[in-house]
Amino acid sequence: MKMYSLLMLLPLLFSMAVSISASAADDAVASAEQPQLPEHSRLVSTTAGQFHVRAMGLENSGPAVVLLAGPNHNYHSDSAWFAALQPLLAQQYRVYSVDRLGNALSSYSEEVSYRRFADDLALVLQQLGETELAVVAFASASISARWFYQSYQQQFAIQAMLYIDPDIPLPHSLSLYQGYPADWYEANLDKLLPHLAAGNWTARTQEKLEAEHQHVRDLVAQDSSVMDWSYFEQIMQLRLLVPQQQTRAREIAAYRADIESYASLAMITKIPVSVIDSDFEQQEIAAAADDAELVAALQQWQREGSAWSAEQAKISGGQYIPLSDSDHLVPLQHPQVVEKALTKLLNADGDEH
Repeated sequence: MKMYSLLMLLPLLFSMAVSISASAADDAVASAEQPQLPEHSRLVSTTAGQFHVRAMGLENSGPAVVLLAGPNHNYHSDSAWFAALQPLLAQQYRVYSVDRLGNALSSYSEEVSYRRFADDLALVLQQLGETELAVVAFASASISARWFYQSYQQQFAIQAMLYIDPDIPLPHSLSLYQGYPADWYEANLDKLLPHLAAGNWTARTQEKLEAEHQHVRDLVAQDSSVMDWSYFEQIMQLRLLVPQQQTRAREIAAYRADIESYASLAMITKIPVSVIDSDFEQQEIAAAADDAELVAALQQWQREGSAWSAEQAKISGGQYIPLSDSDHLVPLQHPQVVEKALTKLLNADGDEH
């Protein structure tokens, strides 16, 4: 299969994205210079649609590790974020990353949310024949993971969960999450969708992708030994397509309801839940240095998040792992930290590596 670098393919996708409508999502995927699926990828058909699943380490025994992606600061959220972590985990675990509808190569849907994905995930895992699981949820994917546990803990043997920078279901954090941009997208979604369909945000999306590409290169510069650049760039390229842009908008608009539903659920106590807590908030605090009120709000958010994360780990018998001087994209910057946390969580072996 011919591979394209991100910068080579972005101009092609730019021209495609301007003319692609949401109703042509399947055609978009087929024509995006993707003559075949990426290595290790498959499309899993369910009654809810087709889901892009990357499956690695299938020869390994034990519980399956399921990776659920959440957003970066631009709200891009797909399995590209696991391009370093999944190959590393696959050395000892059976690992699946599952993309929500409208993300990566999963089929398009007008009904998308992190809450809905909990039900979709159950359908995918049924098709995969996996019942014994450990779930790794990055960022807002904690909503999907928590609802999946709530609804399907009897159907699946969920042995453990690992949160990476989870959303924090406490009052102050909720007030920030439910403000801008979530409230703006919810109020303006009907006008925004045709605006996106006309290609009006494609140029700005391309700029964000180029900046993200360089940012990730900087994050993994010191240790790129497990980074699968081919996969990362193949999946990242698809974010430029209009259906993916519209899915991003729909998910942000649904986020206020998502986070409210998440906040209604109690902490997990019956299985161990470990939490990796980066200090990525420090970057936002530094950027807001000229706004004392905003700095105070962000600092309170950081304190609230760390306290909640430590408590969730403690009451469930998991591990609280704070990371200093860390970016939010922990699965790319610190995959070894995630691997070590998961191994300890599952008691897979006694090694400290």
